[in-house]
Amino acid sequence: MHSDINFRANPISPYDLDVIDSVFQAELRKRKLSRCSEEAERLAARLISLYQAGLRDAHELMASVADAKTTGISISTAAQQEK
Repeated sequence: MHSDINFRANPISPYDLDVIDSVFQAELRKRKLSRCSEEAERLAARLISLYQAGLRDAHELMASVADAKTTGISISTAAQQEK
């Protein structure tokens, strides 16, 4: 095991991954994105960040990433503002 890896105190459970993945898949379909695109990677990172910040409801996650899209704020810009 690498000592330089930073693990969070609360790891994402299989249930958590299912919730995040369902929102991710729905957004990919809605936006007509390839799973391998840079925008899809930013979307996944944003969803994980929101989930770890306490937003656990799938509908709220969808609304949060949809708001970033419809208001013209890029996913990466919104994520940078959280830091």
